Amino acid sequence: MKLFPEKLPQRLKQGLDPVYLVAGQEPLLIEEACDAIRSGAREAGVAERIVLEADARFDWSQLGSATETSSLFATQRLVEVRLPSGKPGREGGSVLRDFVGRGGDDILLVKCDEWEIRSESTAWVKALDAAGVYVPCWKVKPNRLPQWIAARMRSRGLNADAAASRFLAERLEGNLLAAAQEIERLALLYPGGQVGLQEVRAAVADSARFDSFRLVELVFSGQPGAALRCIRGLREADTPMPLIVGALARELQTIGSFQLLSRQHSAAQAFTALKVWKSRQQAIADAARRLSPRVVRESLSQLSELDQLSKSTGRDAFWLCLERLSVALATNRPEYCAA
Repeated sequence: MKLFPEKLPQRLKQGLDPVYLVAGQEPLLIEEACDAIRSGAREAGVAERIVLEADARFDWSQLGSATETSSLFATQRLVEVRLPSGKPGREGGSVLRDFVGRGGDDILLVKCDEWEIRSESTAWVKALDAAGVYVPCWKVKPNRLPQWIAARMRSRGLNADAAASRFLAERLEGNLLAAAQEIERLALLYPGGQVGLQEVRAAVADSARFDSFRLVELVFSGQPGAALRCIRGLREADTPMPLIVGALARELQTIGSFQLLSRQHSAAQAFTALKVWKSRQQAIADAARRLSPRVVRESLSQLSELDQLSKSTGRDAFWLCLERLSVALATNRPEYCAA
């Protein structure tokens, strides 16, 4: 049964389904749906969880061997299969179909971080859909983002007017993780209250000095000194490193794609193809003119190293590498991209 994320909590209140498939292109919605299922399982007395990381080298026989023996501590377990690519292959699809076909007491949760609409027509997805609940987590369309923000605020005890929701939607440009963080900040500042455009503007101004979006603005507008000060502020605030990498990567990928498309198409056509928000088009165009394609390519390569550092224990190395990359982008000097 297909069930969109906003309907999942009510479904879980009615009890657990034997199978959950959570898949899509929006990381925040995917993770929150999985968290809701895990929480629902715990509340239902499912105390044991088996987690299988089904990457390209995964041995699918592990799914059967991990569940064929009875648990010493629980009669029911949550079996979580994390499938980053969203594609189990022929063998994996067959194993998943067989698993749900056998039934049993265990609850199966399959989490897919990459997804295409055509995946819904595959045999293994149809089997999981028929046996339980399929939760598609698509990106929120721009024209629906203000409504999503307003609903999110209501869930946090805030009553936002339309102008406040539109302002946040325009500023955050579809980044649901950043939107969720802004809303949590507003909930702390105005607990249980009315939030208008003035309150939202004030909260954003208070937080803008050292947030990831501010770093992106400084780097791509060519302000190396201010960018370095911003990085120090991010470090002192213990800002999550993957959040910083993600913000830089999205902007840099857009700039690189715009540089390629604008060689054969008009700027307007390129922005339409890339689905760039109108409020960001001028900044993207300016950065694309200022940065050489070489700097963009080498910076994207450096971002891959930053991403690895953000997931390791090398905190000092991450911040040093981030400073060098930011200076390279702010000054258009490729030599700073070198490790």
